[in-house]
Amino acid sequence: MNRVKKQLLYLAIWEFAALFTFVFLYISLNLALNLGMASFIAFSYLILILLQGSIYWFYRYLLIMKKERFGLKAINFIRFLRWLNIIILVVISGLIPFVKSSNKDLIIAIAVFLFGIIEYINYYWYRLSYGRSGFNIRILLNTRLQKSSIGKLINK
Repeated sequence: MNRVKKQLLYLAIWEFAALFTFVFLYISLNLALNLGMASFIAFSYLILILLQGSIYWFYRYLLIMKKERFGLKAINFIRFLRWLNIIILVVISGLIPFVKSSNKDLIIAIAVFLFGIIEYINYYWYRLSYGRSGFNIRILLNTRLQKSSIGKLINK
């Protein structure tokens, strides 16, 4: 049980660290390249997804510390977030081409947005990271996709 607690806390901290890394990356790129609204929207979506992941792992950590289980309200809230994220995905994917300020802004926005979509799938649908290295394409191609931790929880 101690190993599980450490792993959940580790996941929460590193997702939160990734969130701050992308905030720093956006600020740095914006200062250097003068990005537009499309990049801002894409980075905002990615940061929102990383925040949700960090909160989820930290909440699971707290539940294990208290020896409690997920309540129905928490599960329903996570289900709501999954569908809200899909709506946001659709809106952003339609919005990015119209608010781009340049081709550079569009390319960066699309790259970051695609990464946000991958993170969304990784959290809410299928586990895309395996092993200590995280994302391992060989393992992913050679095995069936497994449900994500959140996916298992909200599909009960």
